[in-house]
Amino acid sequence: MQTNNISKGKLSGQKIGVYFGTFAPLHTGHQQQIYKTSALNEGVLLVVSGYEGDRGSKVGLHLDKRFRYLREAFNDEAEIKVVKLDETGMPEMPHGWDEWANQLFSLIQDNTESETIAVTFYVGEVEYATELEKRFPTDDGNSYHVEIADRQDIKISATMIREHPQAYWQDINRVFRRQFSKVVTIMGSASTGKTTLVRRLARSINAPFSEEYARSYEEYSNINDDELEMADYARLITGQYDVNSKEINSPANQGIVFLDTDAIVTRVYAKLYLGKAEQEQLEPLFQKTIRDEQMDLILVIPPITQYIDDGFRNMAWESSRQAFHEELMRQLAEFNLMDKVVLLDDEGDARDKEGYLSRYHHAIDAVKQKTGVEIKRLDY
Repeated sequence: MQTNNISKGKLSGQKIGVYFGTFAPLHTGHQQQIYKTSALNEGVLLVVSGYEGDRGSKVGLHLDKRFRYLREAFNDEAEIKVVKLDETGMPEMPHGWDEWANQLFSLIQDNTESETIAVTFYVGEVEYATELEKRFPTDDGNSYHVEIADRQDIKISATMIREHPQAYWQDINRVFRRQFSKVVTIMGSASTGKTTLVRRLARSINAPFSEEYARSYEEYSNINDDELEMADYARLITGQYDVNSKEINSPANQGIVFLDTDAIVTRVYAKLYLGKAEQEQLEPLFQKTIRDEQMDLILVIPPITQYIDDGFRNMAWESSRQAFHEELMRQLAEFNLMDKVVLLDDEGDARDKEGYLSRYHHAIDAVKQKTGVEIKRLDY
């Protein structure tokens, strides 16, 4: 089925509703007002505004990202057109009203087809109504009206969400949730119990989790670890990033996800097993992917467990596990991530000889401390 993309085309109707805000993030209150605006008009011009360093930028939602997210959120709503009003460099209010209104007027003209239109502005503050009524002409064949939006019916605000996103998770638009999700990544050398720990942590709270992409890639391609070439490593970088992103963006994400490895882990393997020239060719991709990754907690399991032949890993890698761990810690420091690292180095005791239960409990406690998300567990 073909989907109308709101980034293309103009609004064709004559009766146009204009709704604007910073949308940092888009929430249920916004959405209900947008749907009301759509129902009462033939088209909606949804204007996201902001400037460099605004309140959205402070939580990683800069203007361009909000614009992209809004377009994605309404990509199947042909009558809703998302546009961007960049306030960067404008005089501070109240001195910036003229320039702001001129930009808004241009956006309306550029994104509507009809020669004459009837525009209704839906605003949340009386000040906006006063300033818009002063500045929009009534002698150009078009009509302009301002309606005050009721903010009391749905008591939620973007400020409340930014301060406590997990508490208001259901009020955040699904596209915007990725910005507020807590992300726990588990790293370590081969045969340290990463995969089991990821699954158990996630299932203990019914959270989504990713699996190591390298395993499925090698099984599908029918190749072994020692046969991986530079092109394979490039695919592992993007493949792991994609499967991790899928879980972060999943509707099942209720505020936290658990990921099995990331691009840094792949970079460590490349450092140990690829030639220098190949590493240098991969480096731009590594750098970009690692910059784009979002992690709130990194759980690192050192090579303190017995190496098990699972039929997947190269047994020759057993002797390199300590070197891998040392290089992993070095790279985590290189990317200034050590403040997010918790080392799960519990070796257990007479009851828990391999330390699996101790590390599981340690991980649960670290999740609570670093993310605020509580996973219930038994006392030891």
